[in-house]
Amino acid sequence: MIKYTAYLEKYQKPMYDLFVQLTKEEVFFKELSFTEFQNKLFNNPYFQSKGTFVALDDDKLVGFASGNIVDDNPKTSGYLNTIIVQKDYRRQGIGSKLLDLVEEYLKAQGKSSARFVFLSQINWPWYIPYTSKHEHPGMPAVRINSDFYLFLYHHHYFVNSIHEGFHLPLANYELPQAVVNKMAENAKKGLTVEVYDAKKHTGIEEFCREIDNPGFAGAIMNNLKKPHPMPFLVALDNNKVVGWTGAMYKEETGRGHLDGICVAPNSRNLGLGKALFCYLCAYLKEHGASYMTFFTGLDNKARYIYLFAGFKIAQSFADMKKNFE
Repeated sequence: MIKYTAYLEKYQKPMYDLFVQLTKEEVFFKELSFTEFQNKLFNNPYFQSKGTFVALDDDKLVGFASGNIVDDNPKTSGYLNTIIVQKDYRRQGIGSKLLDLVEEYLKAQGKSSARFVFLSQINWPWYIPYTSKHEHPGMPAVRINSDFYLFLYHHHYFVNSIHEGFHLPLANYELPQAVVNKMAENAKKGLTVEVYDAKKHTGIEEFCREIDNPGFAGAIMNNLKKPHPMPFLVALDNNKVVGWTGAMYKEETGRGHLDGICVAPNSRNLGLGKALFCYLCAYLKEHGASYMTFFTGLDNKARYIYLFAGFKIAQSFADMKKNFE
């Protein structure tokens, strides 16, 4: 007889053991130490113990699910961030019951819908298929056509949007000749791409206002406020900033870091977006990164820049949502 109960701290290790079993079933999910697992879930500031439930067969933990909210706005969704059932106990209604408990919790928090998407702030790292364990730090949504995707689909979740995971090994990366040629033409007009130098380049604050993107503007200014800002590229019109890439550095995994790219509205369609991104890839390769990964929405036009640069779509994900009313 399966018993369902609320999360208690004593269940942390059995929950971790269940996660370890999942990573052994397939190579998609990155293996984590117990401490890493604790930090990813239980010590995450968005983890909610009252939204987490376990399934027990006598004293044996055979499944768990966790849900959370990130704000009190009734117009935004609550989130299902994790659900795992031991392999031998699947297709017996255990996952369905755990999902019901999470949904009831979200309803009690005033939410009228549930989603599985990276906005939950609790995201599991995954490996890029067919690589030597190149990894991405967080799963953006549900792998399309996975068992989990079908499980949610049959529990009345629908595809709210599509996200695609991109990947590029950098060992053999070279600047596309088309970019080299275009930037040679642009240089005659005073249009260049360089590593930002506050003593030489002007207009960074004006650029932040022009792009009308609080996220990117915040990333730029927060970086510049650091005692030792991380290097980043800028597109320049006679030394005035008209484009930007995020901070550039190699992560511990060997992954080249990417925050994003942006070009000011009046400087678009000049080849600067492609140049910024391709120069970014070259910089990261030169500074020791072995690969790059990121995800973006299906409707993001920048995806064509990524494909132009040689990136491949490694995995497609579905932001899945269920309306309670």
